[in-house]
Parts: sequence; structure tokens; C-alpha cells
Amino acid sequence: MAKAAASAIARLAGARKVPLLLVLSGVEAVTRSARTIFSAAETLTAVAVLGVTPVDRVIANFRLGGMSEPCPTRYFSTEREALAWLKRKTKLA
Repeated sequence: MAKAAASAIARLAGARKVPLLLVLSGVEAVTRSARTIFSAAETLTAVAVLGVTPVDRVIANFRLGGMSEPCPTRYFSTEREALAWLKRKTKLA
């Protein structure tokens, strides 16, 4: 699933770098190989991780902790805040 998602993002981005709103919904775990694939993404300018449950926050903290990210990455609990942050980061890129 991670490879397919990374491929789809790369295909949609084409030669550009793009921001990504990553919505955690129904995610129970993120494997090490999935984290490695997402951490290697070169087409992203920024990633806003959106979650609303305590499990989402735990997964996001695990995802954001311990691995260097290829671009600015931050967790949000509201879509409005996440999109505003992505707009600011995109303007800076």
C-alpha cells in the first residue's frame, strides 16, 4: 500500500514538488518499510498529518519521531489548521 501511495503521489506531482495532506483514518499501524518508503519521498514540499483520535496522535507521533523527514512535516487535529500550514509552507518553498 505504501509503494502504491508513493507511486500515485509521484505520478500526480510529475516534475513538480507538491504539499500533501495525509489524513489518518482507520490506520492501526505503520510498518517500518512503509515509514522508509514515505521518508524517501522527493516530490513533497510539506506534509500535514491530520488525525482526530488518540490513536491517530500516537501513530503520528511515532511516524514523526525518530526518522528524519525529507520535508517539513507536522501533525494537526483540524483540517483548517493543516491546510493553512501547508499554504504557508508552499509559499516558502
